[in-house]
Amino acid sequence: MVRQGFKQDARRRVTEALSAQRKERLEQERRLADLAVAFLAAIAERDEAVQAAEQQATDAVRALLAEHLSIAEIGDLCGGQVDIKELTRLSRIPRVLADVSGVKS
Repeated sequence: MVRQGFKQDARRRVTEALSAQRKERLEQERRLADLAVAFLAAIAERDEAVQAAEQQATDAVRALLAEHLSIAEIGDLCGGQVDIKELTRLSRIPRVLADVSGVKS
């Protein structure tokens, strides 16, 4: 009978220890998930800002081209801050019909 009491006590301690370990793992998984969500949201926000800025640059390059400036002249006008390759790339980006101001459907 004494041995049975030891086993029950040992079983209870093991169960408590396992329960505490599970709780710690769940808490860690929640923290990791929250951090991953925050990371992915920040990346998406950054990508959206980059896309909006690039669209503004594209629109400006197109407006300058509409004023009959060449790509080289636009580069000179920008004080050499943007190279010809980048200006050419921006001038070839298709016009986006959707509003990139942050409103999502």
